[in-house]
Amino acid sequence: MLQLAVGVALGIVAVEWLPMPVAPALALGLLSVVLGVSVPAWAWLALGVALGAARYELWRATPPAEPPPARALLRAVGTLEPVRNGYRLLCAFEQPPRPDFVLVYFRPQVSRPPDYGDVFQIETTWRRPPRFKRFDWAKYLERRRVHYIGTVFSERQFAVVQSGRDRWQRQFTQARQSLRHVLRKHLAPESAALLEGMLVGATGDFPPELREAFHRAGTGHLLATSGLHVAIGLHAVYWALRWTPVPFAGRMGLVVAFAWLYALLAGLRPSIVRAATMATCLLSAGIVGREADSLNALGLAGALWLLIAPHALFEVGFQYSFCAVLFILLFYSRLERGLSALAQKLHVPTPLRRVVHQGIPSLLSVTLCAQAGISLVQLYHFGHMSLLSPIANLLAVPLAYPTLLMGFWLWLSQGVGAGVAEWLCTWQISVAYLFGAAWVPSIRLEGLPAPLVVAFYAAVLLCAPEPPLAEPEEQV
Repeated sequence: MLQLAVGVALGIVAVEWLPMPVAPALALGLLSVVLGVSVPAWAWLALGVALGAARYELWRATPPAEPPPARALLRAVGTLEPVRNGYRLLCAFEQPPRPDFVLVYFRPQVSRPPDYGDVFQIETTWRRPPRFKRFDWAKYLERRRVHYIGTVFSERQFAVVQSGRDRWQRQFTQARQSLRHVLRKHLAPESAALLEGMLVGATGDFPPELREAFHRAGTGHLLATSGLHVAIGLHAVYWALRWTPVPFAGRMGLVVAFAWLYALLAGLRPSIVRAATMATCLLSAGIVGREADSLNALGLAGALWLLIAPHALFEVGFQYSFCAVLFILLFYSRLERGLSALAQKLHVPTPLRRVVHQGIPSLLSVTLCAQAGISLVQLYHFGHMSLLSPIANLLAVPLAYPTLLMGFWLWLSQGVGAGVAEWLCTWQISVAYLFGAAWVPSIRLEGLPAPLVVAFYAAVLLCAPEPPLAEPEEQV
């Protein structure tokens, strides 16, 4: 499965980057047939290249020559997302029919903007997305087939003609809005934004200076729902189910169901879909009497997501999630054993022995592997990587578990325990600002060539030894 995922990624990259005299999907398909026949061991890789090229060729679209008409009928195909100056909504065209999508921004004075599933008439002026100096937002949206954006300033500019209120997806939208309301009612603005980001992913109105501090400190992964968040949730659910008469297979089924409910609550971001897919594969293996293989689970998650949303390959969140987990799976066990052996030589008081000999080596190993995995991705996109991020993670990650649990408890109890949640958020924010400051030593490298980044990860896949078998909870 990992070969298949790598092949799909290579097929997408080839269509995006390489000029070809004939249809890219056809040329790469023929090349894949030759590769699969001549080297049978690479048959899955060859199949992936053909699938990736064909899927991306079907997905991408040439920007329309004409902008949308000022008056159009749209269907909301995304959920309403808060931004710093209101809300935004991803929409498809109903009339006139067009193959592309648009982003519609609703200013704060619009009291009841449409949401997922609503069909509405709109009248606005469409414009092309801008290209910022350090981030080509226009290219980012073009890969998502979004070529125009519009703004709604008042209710007079739109009218809902068909409501999508009865769609099941709206239940998750309402749950996220309820979570947002409770957090912002009982916590300080920065703490509420942080806890919302940790629980369901940072939204478009997340404070930019705080986001920058987390990324500079190397703890930005806490703001994106990922394997850490899913693992914490799954452990809590499984622990609660252990005290019930539910049989083992039923407990595993409920844990898997929770993983996907959590993924839906968080908006099906690539990192949490990856974690939910891996959790499904690993937890189901014992039920059907098969061996849990973490690399195969990672490959299956990557291949499925890229075939569903091929544009995700070029997005930072997808690259962070899969590269970090790949390095953890390949190198964690060996590094953890080495660090534990060194820690065993330290003479520490008995109450601290387990923490020093097991806890710190385990946490440090995960942090170092994940940091190594995202290092070139971070340098390529941001030109910056903190050298003290392992220390920042040692201070921040252990408290992520109680922070997430307190966030869910605060939501379910409608505000009970706000003081404890506030303290935990303040700690995370303080760590981010301290280790994201200008004084922190870091590697700065602007303009890293993309082929060098691809070659680095290809070399890791070719040369890294097969990881030893691990327990399922270590692989989520």
